[in-house]
Amino acid sequence: MADIAFRGVGVRGTRRRPLADRLAPGLMLTPITLASAVVIGFPIVFVIAESFFDVNPSRHAGWQFTGLDNYAQIAADKELAPVLFNSAVWTFGSVALQFVLAFIAALLVREALQGKAWTWLRATYVLPWATPIIVGAMSWRWLYQPQFGLLNDVLDNVGLGSLKHAWLSDPSTALGAVMVTNVWRGFPFIMVMLLSGMAAISDEVYEAAEMDGARLPQRILWITLPLLKPVILLSTLMSLIWTFNNFGLIYVMTQGGPNGASDILTTFVYKNAFQRFDFGYASALSVFLFAIVAAGSLLYVRALGKNALS
Repeated sequence: MADIAFRGVGVRGTRRRPLADRLAPGLMLTPITLASAVVIGFPIVFVIAESFFDVNPSRHAGWQFTGLDNYAQIAADKELAPVLFNSAVWTFGSVALQFVLAFIAALLVREALQGKAWTWLRATYVLPWATPIIVGAMSWRWLYQPQFGLLNDVLDNVGLGSLKHAWLSDPSTALGAVMVTNVWRGFPFIMVMLLSGMAAISDEVYEAAEMDGARLPQRILWITLPLLKPVILLSTLMSLIWTFNNFGLIYVMTQGGPNGASDILTTFVYKNAFQRFDFGYASALSVFLFAIVAAGSLLYVRALGKNALS
């Protein structure tokens, strides 16, 4: 007997969803899809297109097509090598210190204080992360001020006046001083992520390990860290991306100086675009920056997927 197919009924008697119901989700997503394409997609396409042109209003009007010349300039730019080195030190050094400080703070709350002080420590810990980046940068800039700054004043009062320094004006200390500020601002995010991961670890696991004679360092090494691996990888990945792309903190505190000692890739792009007006080369540098972040994130996400299941 042949299958009967009526309007709205499939060949096996199952009712099909009306066309309007099937199109409704896509239609509802259309506004946000178009907005994302305009807000996110258009600037990316524009920068990529501009990177193939010589765009410098201080030399000539309009856009002059140069092909891959801007990318060849990246390979030949002698200023770029120290900038990339600074970027690597700034990114990995900051995030490593953020993680160490965040892990110690999280352990203090969970292990030493048993969570009792978390109600009032929460606001204290999160305050640096909640502080606007410009406000934090200006505050630390005053702390480092050589004549009237609090840091040098404290050193003088405790008998360490010989260590007084123009922290942001010395090429040997400028980048490190800004990194301290970035660590202060960024560690609360990782700490909160770690605490949320620790809260998901059953107390029975720790009790069983303690009954077997495991001391606190052993419980941290063999229980806490392995079980926190997905949280650690996710939080540090986000911190790496944010730190690598951080422009405001360094620009407010040192503007990449002195003599480029604290320049990272984002400030180097800014200088080429808005001080030298070489927008074509700055666009090529932006594409280069995007490629570094995308490739690094891809490798890190692959590691996250592998280790999250182990």
